[in-house]
Amino acid sequence: MFNSRVKSVFMVMMLLILVFSMSVQGQEVTAEGPIIATTCGQSPGALMVTQICKQVGLECEQQDLLEGDYLKENDFKTVIITMGTSGKGMGAAGTDMKAEVERINGIIEVANEKGMTIIGAHIEGEARRVDDNDAKSIEVVAPYSHIIIVREDSNKDGYFTDLGEEKDIPVYVIEKTLGLTEPLKEIFQVE
Repeated sequence: MFNSRVKSVFMVMMLLILVFSMSVQGQEVTAEGPIIATTCGQSPGALMVTQICKQVGLECEQQDLLEGDYLKENDFKTVIITMGTSGKGMGAAGTDMKAEVERINGIIEVANEKGMTIIGAHIEGEARRVDDNDAKSIEVVAPYSHIIIVREDSNKDGYFTDLGEEKDIPVYVIEKTLGLTEPLKEIFQVE
């Protein structure tokens, strides 16, 4: 009876590890606050990042139409840029993909000049990898990120992990969007 109880506890522990697992590829990189989040493509990803940051005790400002000048004027240490587009979101914001690319290029340029950490996050799943605009948002952000966080179903083709290997970018693969808590805790060294 004792032996079967030990086996049961062991099995439950292994199941929990599998459920809450994330895989990390590449060398680990840490980041620090203050944090600002934006979106390349006006999807709700930046809002999700901001809310999950709050859950783990990190302050994160959200600016969906963030410009490089705002980064110059403020003392942020990390910018999180979500990838994946929303036609409705871009329409409501009065922008298009061409303008988004220019805006994000400006952000990345200023962030690099200031020595900020750039985290690219594709956390809304494969629904944000269906068209040319989604592909463009990934192309503009992922290769220039210092850290990538990607949802497992967004990486079915291995694009993000392959890119991480090629460019030596740490890639955190999470199962679900709420799984973002674990890499954020690790990256920002939150207990």
